[in-house]
Amino acid sequence: MIPPARLMRTFSLLLMMGVPVGAEDSPPAAVKPVRKPRDSWTLQVGLAHSAQDSDYYAVSGFQARFPIWALDRQDKSDRFGSIGAEIGMYPYPVISRAYVPGAGADPSTPGKYNFWEAAGLSYYTPRMGPLQLEAGARLAFINPAERVLTSPNGCGVSNRAESRCNQYIKESLKSLDSILFPSFRGDRGIVTFVAAALILKRVGVRVEAAQLNSRGSRVNASGLRFGLTAR
Repeated sequence: MIPPARLMRTFSLLLMMGVPVGAEDSPPAAVKPVRKPRDSWTLQVGLAHSAQDSDYYAVSGFQARFPIWALDRQDKSDRFGSIGAEIGMYPYPVISRAYVPGAGADPSTPGKYNFWEAAGLSYYTPRMGPLQLEAGARLAFINPAERVLTSPNGCGVSNRAESRCNQYIKESLKSLDSILFPSFRGDRGIVTFVAAALILKRVGVRVEAAQLNSRGSRVNASGLRFGLTAR
């Protein structure tokens, strides 16, 4: 017969050997990946017009966005979205150049304005699958347009050799100074916008509805912009 003291020692040893085996069998807790807010780079184009449909603008340029505040303060992730700084990227910032439609358009039409979007703030939602929503405002500088874009009807690649289309191209090139050397003078306005982007991995397409409101020059316009974005 085995003594009781020996049985107790054997039983205690078996218990001690079973503890690490049970710990090894339990799977480790899954660690959820943390996605940080990322920089955004967008090339966009579009058209805008005034409420009275008397002024037209051709919109194009680069816009960058840098996250500065993640609303998820614990992990600094994009779980609740982020606040970021919007910057018009030189040498081709987002600028809206006045144009006059029609075959008989005059590039020296007076009373037109250009406006470019220098800087602002925006909110980006967290990614919902491929979709990301945005909203924000940018400060715009508004200056009289010395030359406006002309928009003759029917100009394209097939008829680029026609004299009227050649003239349109020349007038467009003469107005490049408004893009390469945007002015910080003139009146100021605010461009408010909402946007949506569809992103596959880090590249996608973006559509933005924007509206300019100003005081001094009484320039107001709204329209859609379309672009390619990387973030």
